[in-house]
Amino acid sequence: MLKKLTPILLISASVLFFISMAYDEESKTQSRNFIFTIFNDQPDLPEEPFAYSDITFPSHFSNDTIETGYDGETDTTILDFVTDDKSTLGRVLFYDKTLSAMENISCASCHKQENSFAENKAFSEGISSLTKRNSMSLNDLGWSNNVGFFWDMSFGDMTEMIGLPLKDENEVGAVIEDVVVKMSMTDYYPDLFIKAYGDYEITEERIVESLVHFISSMVTFESKFDKAADSNFSTFTQQEFDGLQLFQQSCATCHVEGNLFGMNGPGNPTSNQIVMELPFLFNNGLEVEPIDKGVGDWLEGMDGLYKLPTMRNIALTAPYMHDGRFETLDDVIDFYSEDVVETDWNFLIPADGFNFNSYEKDALKAFLMTLTDESFIVDEKWSDPFESPVNNTNIEIQEISLAVSPNPMSTSAIIDIQNPSNETLQLKVYNELGQLLKSDNIRGERYEMDKIGLIPGVYSIQISGINKMSTIKLIVQ
Repeated sequence: MLKKLTPILLISASVLFFISMAYDEESKTQSRNFIFTIFNDQPDLPEEPFAYSDITFPSHFSNDTIETGYDGETDTTILDFVTDDKSTLGRVLFYDKTLSAMENISCASCHKQENSFAENKAFSEGISSLTKRNSMSLNDLGWSNNVGFFWDMSFGDMTEMIGLPLKDENEVGAVIEDVVVKMSMTDYYPDLFIKAYGDYEITEERIVESLVHFISSMVTFESKFDKAADSNFSTFTQQEFDGLQLFQQSCATCHVEGNLFGMNGPGNPTSNQIVMELPFLFNNGLEVEPIDKGVGDWLEGMDGLYKLPTMRNIALTAPYMHDGRFETLDDVIDFYSEDVVETDWNFLIPADGFNFNSYEKDALKAFLMTLTDESFIVDEKWSDPFESPVNNTNIEIQEISLAVSPNPMSTSAIIDIQNPSNETLQLKVYNELGQLLKSDNIRGERYEMDKIGLIPGVYSIQISGINKMSTIKLIVQ
């Protein structure tokens, strides 16, 4: 990624400005050394928080006279708990890569705003391997189909859902004790916790809760579908309206919003209790004997059953299915039309598929496109607060991808450096006053650093080459 900066903006917008104080022993006067280094780790937040709590459900959610798939079944008070300050804290946490084990992955690495907080690939890149399943979208997760989370519905509420990938060794891989140390040493987290909770105590429970607030605020109520519903879809084209009717006839048996299918409780992978009255509705005929058992991983006899995600913003969340096997909506519609496999669980789908003709396929796709809320993927309140707003053309500096582990460091740390050309790079270590403590020339993509001579505190490691430079924090315990 290239950053283009003017010299003035280097000082004010995206550069940490170190001032080190030293005494000239002969003159007994104090001198100053100024050190400039790229250091974009301060989130850019508004003085007043965004209005995350201002969530108003469209009126058609409670209008039983219009067939929208909601029909008064949705609890429109379910998001009343969301607060602005906790959501702001959650936003920063969601995008902060430095909290991960290798300081190179955040929640947003696998859940991208432009994809409605899904990812445009079948499987995401974890710390050591690909993830088991496709990254699900996060839009409308707080209110829609919100009983049972993950593709296998193995966790019953959002708090549990967030806690798992946060600490999973192949995903964010956060060690909570280390995270608390890192956060307490920043300029911004203590203040964010005071605003959200009244004091600066940083705990795992508060971290997860603030992420719950942020993700729950992600609603997509500005789609063409929502705007047309109150006028009984008079603004739809004939094709879109035909697609809506076909969807209601063929697809809405399973794909409805709100509390699905009479579920009476969340999933629990440690229990043998069957918690869904009609679990068969979660099989769509992908194969008779699935390699990925879905719900069957934790509930015997439920092989091949998966959670049904919301259809909202479905056009933005390709590829589709739990394993990302279908690249486009056309592929999905073709599958349901001709390629469904008959299983014991999917008898609500015709054995040979729905056999849509070409017009019906186009109409279904046209309707699904009306469920897209384009404003959602550009709204600043859900965007990355660490992205630099600077966009100038005077100086071009390429960033080097860096990762330090473990961080905090106890005895030594490994610095992984993106240096495929084996260029000679310069490593410098600065203390909090900006004083240069160590300098070394390095080649390759890995450097081991010990803590000899370093007292507990926060240090800056700068790696630089020709027209490239990056800085990362190191915490020494």
